[in-house]
Amino acid sequence: MRNVLITGGAAGLGRALTRHLAADDCRVTVADIDHENGRCLAGERDNIAYVPLDVADPAASDLASATDVYDIVICNAGISISGDFREIPFADEERVFAVNTLGHIQLVKQLLRTNRLTADGRIAFICSATVFFPFPIALAYAASKSALDGFAAALDAYLHGCGITVTRVYPGPMRTDHLRFYAGFDRGRGADPERIAPVVIRGIMNRKRRVLPDSASRLLYLLSLVPGLLSRLAHNQYRDNLRER
Repeated sequence: MRNVLITGGAAGLGRALTRHLAADDCRVTVADIDHENGRCLAGERDNIAYVPLDVADPAASDLASATDVYDIVICNAGISISGDFREIPFADEERVFAVNTLGHIQLVKQLLRTNRLTADGRIAFICSATVFFPFPIALAYAASKSALDGFAAALDAYLHGCGITVTRVYPGPMRTDHLRFYAGFDRGRGADPERIAPVVIRGIMNRKRRVLPDSASRLLYLLSLVPGLLSRLAHNQYRDNLRER
């Protein structure tokens, strides 16, 4: 039975990943700040456990003192802040980086230092299609996910030859509560996380370095190869969205 750790596993894509992996006889630890949904999810099956975790401060969690060894670690937790960049408080943007990027760097460092990944383990980072598509309505989110992508690529090189592999995942918009961060966005649009989860899991199990799990992410990746195209499209989207505020 594989032992899996998922940050932000209590809702959205994380919850879908948790349920699919648990149904495949994995033992899944959900690490999340959402106590209610985390405990509820852990009550669904004996092979799901919940550990409270603020990813921005993983050293303060019970996870830091645990001794579990994981076959798969999925760095999924993420938050955002949106609006006019000039008006967003910098402290809010710092929090985005603390959760999306720095907290996961610290968590992975802790796990590697304490030998809590198996010798043939897998680490997956849920990045974002915003790595390809400029997202000027949420600069800190886009930058934090690009930084996470860069860290994951460098970590892949760092771990080369040791048996642990790194997978980077770039989902496009999904019908999850994450859309609450973007006023005016249609919450009925986007991919169903239940359909995305099996694609992500296959990519991790097959040790793929890059997973484009939906049509939006694949399209944005291709369009990003045309210099300047997505910047112009994103600028128009940003302008129209601010007008609605």
